[in-house]
Amino acid sequence: MSTVVTRRDFLARSSAGVGLALAVPSFVVGCDADEGGPRTPEELAQSAAPTYSSWMDIYREQWTWDSVVRGTHLINCWYQSHCAWDVYVKDGLVFREEQAAEYPQTKPELPDFNPRGCQKGACFSQRMYDPTRLTYPIRRVGPRGGGRWERVSWDEALDDIANQYLDVTLEEGTNRTVWDVGASGLNLGATHAGQARFAQLTRGITIDPNPFSGDGHHGAYETFGKFTMDRSVDDYFYSDLVLIWGGNPVYTSIPNAHFFTEAAYNGTRIITISPDYSPSAIKADLWVPVRPGTDGALALGIAHVLLEEGHVDEAFVAEQTDFPLLVRSDTKKFLTEADLKKRGDADRHYLVDGGSNKLEIAPHRSLNLDALAPKLDVRRLVRLRDGNEVEVRSVFSLLRERLQPCTPEAMSEACGTSPKLIRQLAKEIAEAKNLSNVSGSSLNKYYHGNLTERAMILVFCLVGQMGRRGAGYSAFSLLNNDAWEHFVWGLRLKERIGILSAVGAMMVKAKLKGNTEEMVFRDIAHLWFDKLGKGLPIQSPGSLFWQVHGGIIDLSEDAQQWDPFLKRSVKEHVDESLRREWFPLQPPAGTPPRILIHYVSNALRRVRSSERVLDHLWPKLQLVVAVDCRMSSTTRHADYVLPASTWYERTDHKWITPQVPFHHVTNAATEPLGESWSDWKIVAMLAKHIQKRARERGLKTITAHDGEEVHLDRIYDDLTMDGRFSEDDDDKVARVITEKSSNLKHLDWEELKERGFGRFRGVGKGPTSISNMGEMPEDDTFAPLTYHVRDKKPYPTATRRIQFYLDHELHLELDEALPRYKAPPTIGGDYPLVMTGGHTRWSIHGVWRDNETMLRLSRGGPFIMLAPQDAKTRGIKDGDSVRVFNDAGSFNSRAKVSHTLQPGQTLMYHAWESYHSKGDGDPRSVSPTPINPVELAGGHPHLRVGYLEGQPGGFDRDTRIEIERVDG
Repeated sequence: MSTVVTRRDFLARSSAGVGLALAVPSFVVGCDADEGGPRTPEELAQSAAPTYSSWMDIYREQWTWDSVVRGTHLINCWYQSHCAWDVYVKDGLVFREEQAAEYPQTKPELPDFNPRGCQKGACFSQRMYDPTRLTYPIRRVGPRGGGRWERVSWDEALDDIANQYLDVTLEEGTNRTVWDVGASGLNLGATHAGQARFAQLTRGITIDPNPFSGDGHHGAYETFGKFTMDRSVDDYFYSDLVLIWGGNPVYTSIPNAHFFTEAAYNGTRIITISPDYSPSAIKADLWVPVRPGTDGALALGIAHVLLEEGHVDEAFVAEQTDFPLLVRSDTKKFLTEADLKKRGDADRHYLVDGGSNKLEIAPHRSLNLDALAPKLDVRRLVRLRDGNEVEVRSVFSLLRERLQPCTPEAMSEACGTSPKLIRQLAKEIAEAKNLSNVSGSSLNKYYHGNLTERAMILVFCLVGQMGRRGAGYSAFSLLNNDAWEHFVWGLRLKERIGILSAVGAMMVKAKLKGNTEEMVFRDIAHLWFDKLGKGLPIQSPGSLFWQVHGGIIDLSEDAQQWDPFLKRSVKEHVDESLRREWFPLQPPAGTPPRILIHYVSNALRRVRSSERVLDHLWPKLQLVVAVDCRMSSTTRHADYVLPASTWYERTDHKWITPQVPFHHVTNAATEPLGESWSDWKIVAMLAKHIQKRARERGLKTITAHDGEEVHLDRIYDDLTMDGRFSEDDDDKVARVITEKSSNLKHLDWEELKERGFGRFRGVGKGPTSISNMGEMPEDDTFAPLTYHVRDKKPYPTATRRIQFYLDHELHLELDEALPRYKAPPTIGGDYPLVMTGGHTRWSIHGVWRDNETMLRLSRGGPFIMLAPQDAKTRGIKDGDSVRVFNDAGSFNSRAKVSHTLQPGQTLMYHAWESYHSKGDGDPRSVSPTPINPVELAGGHPHLRVGYLEGQPGGFDRDTRIEIERVDG
């Protein structure tokens, strides 16, 4: 797509200080580089408009260029990400990008990965040069959010920030500086490596953005002890039944959607389960409607039928799940060796062998049962080591009892899906040879999303559909290089000696316990949240940070009215979790952050109830810095805005997913516009200015809050490893990370840059990526969890199996030890409409939301969809201005009347900036996003806070609202 930059527009921006150092492309202004070359803005202002003899001259100009390089977009596309583009440059500006359709075919019988790209990527060159682009540092003038700025030099901005950083660090501690890193910043290349290394060296705090965004897949985490598992999209060709359940890939995964339609042509049956008749439902063989937030009831109805009709793969569940393990009826806890023997191990669990009818210790180092034949349905008495007898029951026995009342008729009352359709679904699932699902995070944004996901996984396990080609459950999708952590810790041995010592001790201990390599590397990730990180980066759960420090938790005072299952207030649960150190919070409650740095992040667009955060947290902050390439909801409320270069103006690589197992690189096609810098350079230069100011003030070493030493006078030297990597070495940093990654080291960096992509060889040893647990050959598809199912490697759970029974005290208190159905809460008050949502088609989060081309493809501004019946009863017509409100807040929008929605359901796609809403409030104002207390469970073998996972989520899909028509 051509970049539309008129001569008048470009000159206007140049006179305002945008792009002063750049040449204006001749195809824009009509000057020929062979005739004296590009002219200055002053000369151009005096020049005549270009003269064309016909439309053909204009057309031909678009097909001339100076250079073409391979690029990609360092944005959190997630499921639709990872696309290589040809980036066309003329006279120093990017004017077009085209899809690079050169991906190899994995196997002759499979469709290839071409074409890759979407309408957002096809117009990113417009984003580079539109009026929102930031090209020089600016400082706030007047009150925050007032919209008044002054231009400052980089030296002036960084010296001031450095001085304030030193003042806060000396007076209040290292943990008062907090980095809000958005998901797009977690690219595991130079962009995130700089920030993470800086935070590690200074013992600053980095907010984990993932779970509070609603992407935590807490149900998978509770069941598997991890949440990362997904397949390559070409693997769906080996499925004969695909459930699009909790996602909308035709709408939100544009480059991958053809795999589903081609699989359908190949004979794969596609079923979409969703409240609305979505674009994915249109392409499916069968659409199964379900009421919003009640998918768990549907899953349990299916599980009931599978169980009652004998469609259970007993060999699979006996080996891979906790079904045969025994639970004490008195304490509701698992029966362990410590219960029966004086020096027994609390990590060893019991089952009953069908051959001998005796209690046996369940295999621990492997899932291989050898000669054991575990009984599934067990209820018997056992004598404890204290002489008392206690009844024990197998998890399967308890589960059968739990599912007894979940008949299709009963579950139909809850979810709205007819009993006949529930039975049909169960029959198709039972008869499928290879059953798979499409991963998505929509269901995790429902308050009881964890229960829903546990119930869905139960369905897959009952029929043994796990861990093989074309079959298995997909949850969070992530695949990364495994050298990023090494760069953050330091490539020099003297830097890493403490970490290596700690990790070495962990591995010895783990080997003695029979732990797998996966468990060891995941333990490292858990250390990031411990009080003493041993030199590792220090993370803070994003959910607790924004709830406690942002004041959002105050909006949950009515949570017990919304959720009738709660026995205590949300605040009581949070206080207990912090007191018992189940969850760390940095900085601790009562000691608010003083410096907040938004790094490739737009928190005030992303965080629900962001108005509350502005009112509660912002007054306590001494300094707010935003690093971004454009103005956004968050930059508007910063003290300093530092301009970042865009993705065609630097060299770096991005994080990916198993769905498209290719490492993608973007090249510097042009120089950064104006005075913008890459994110790596911004961090490095900040470190340089802190080091300079520290030396000028005679400051050297300070002890951090975790006991580690921070060398204020060496921050830049340490960050750059004594000059091994300068502030201009984005290319070098990205190269080292790639070449030192075990799953990428086969790739030649220069060839990779030229081609733009290269295939992964393995999931690596990254703490989350390793959880996919499967090999990744170049000539075949990828299916997760094969190491568990085929090779019998234990899972990282307390029982070392897929675990459906959770004996944590919070799960027992809230009656969630086993999967169950709980009706959706009335978040926001008892109002008649439920507000659902989804990822927008016309933007990747907020980045393209105000792009003119994307706005033209939609309605040009915020709109909320509602069913015709609901619109009629409220006197609302399509396009009317409406007010959306509940007990938490309100906002104004336009109405879109849609026949695709159920009565009582509304739908608003995400990512609107605060300034898109007319009047007070925005779409986040009505979402109090209460914490679900069961997700605070900690102090447990596998229920503990981890990187990207195991934290409370952010919920907005259950929000209850009312809508009224207004004039406007």
